[in-house]
Amino acid sequence: MPETANPTILLGQVIAGSGAAPLADGAVVVEGDQIAWVGAERDLPDGYTSRAPRRMGGPGHTVMPGLVDAHIHIAFGEARSEEEVALYSSVEYRALKAAWFARKVLRAGVTSAFDAATTFNVAAAVRDAIEAGMYEGPRMAVCGPQLTTYQGLEASFPAWAPWPPGQAGVLVQSRDEISAVVRKQVKDGVDCIKVSGSSDVPHNTNPIDGVAFSQAEFDLIAEEAHRLNRKCAVHARSRDAVLYAARAGFDYIMHASYIDDAGIEACLKAGSIVVPTLTLLANAIDPNAKRKAAVAYYSREYEAAATNLRRAFDAGVPLAAGSESGWSTVPFGEWHGLEMQIFVEHLGLTPAQAIAAGTSVGARLLPRFQDSVGVLAAGKFADILLLDGDPLSDITVVQQPSRRKAVIKAGEVVDITSVIPPRKIYGYEKSQNYLQGRFLYDEARRAGVFEPS
Repeated sequence: MPETANPTILLGQVIAGSGAAPLADGAVVVEGDQIAWVGAERDLPDGYTSRAPRRMGGPGHTVMPGLVDAHIHIAFGEARSEEEVALYSSVEYRALKAAWFARKVLRAGVTSAFDAATTFNVAAAVRDAIEAGMYEGPRMAVCGPQLTTYQGLEASFPAWAPWPPGQAGVLVQSRDEISAVVRKQVKDGVDCIKVSGSSDVPHNTNPIDGVAFSQAEFDLIAEEAHRLNRKCAVHARSRDAVLYAARAGFDYIMHASYIDDAGIEACLKAGSIVVPTLTLLANAIDPNAKRKAAVAYYSREYEAAATNLRRAFDAGVPLAAGSESGWSTVPFGEWHGLEMQIFVEHLGLTPAQAIAAGTSVGARLLPRFQDSVGVLAAGKFADILLLDGDPLSDITVVQQPSRRKAVIKAGEVVDITSVIPPRKIYGYEKSQNYLQGRFLYDEARRAGVFEPS
């Protein structure tokens, strides 16, 4: 590519993101929007050092690829419930909020992201606005609302109620409806067709070991998506949902907490990538979250996932790191590095393997960019994260905001120092609860007592 007047040189330990051994005293040269050179600092060509380069980093720093968050929901607005996602705030305001939140995601070091389900077509609109240069945010691949049945995730309301148009899922009840929705979403510009293969709501009457679609329906969805040159992803916590989707050839399996040997074999045969998103479960059961509902349920799933996913990884199933940011449990800009920490501390991956899961493996979920991001190498986009510290010795460095010294996307240094003021949250964005519990009469005290729900 043409030379620019002043290249940027980032110095420090260089982690390529591919799983290769790091360069202890390395350098990455950026020209324009691309990486021009990577190697040992002592081998820096004079053609770069003689042109008054901007230097960043140095001893004690780590240069690594920008994070690829393989599971976010940019349109969810940090909702506290399915009701808030489905019912509250207009589609126009959702889109404006999503663009505002995208800046937070980028500032957290996430230069690319996979949006795993949206309301309306907000995610595609935000993706396009970012690519058009209108707003700051990560480069994105997006799904539409996920296809579901009454037995799947997003079937949150009574069967007698009309299906909310703002729900992050679309109800399909026949093969013809499945084909029609897939074709419409392709016309709407999605990169991937998302399917709700199982439920996961603890108070739902549907069993966690169930599956929302038949094998033939999974086959149809995968066939139609691939025929139209799109990828397909599935929400699949249950054993059968993982197995059916992998047998159908689904590209991306979200969660897979209860994957078994048959599911592992099917994933290997199909080349499926698993995105666990254990961050959501970890935050839900964290005592500091003070969340009592369903803690036992989530704890059981978390422990099962740690065992099952490690077995899948050992068998050769790729794991990608995704945060599931978009819910109030996982706010935007806060938790994008925790999944890698969980992979190390609970699945037993090495820090290098976890970093690869959060960079080069995650990049495989971005069909248009998978060959251009996720790895530090000449000719790739200059999407770079500069850290103060060594995540190979302490993986928590990736999660700590104070260690984040620079975020670069396509060669441009992102402003991570100015304060983003908190936004006003309107009443029409939230569930209208009278009280978070019940107010009972205590005769002994002759007064009311609050009982939280």
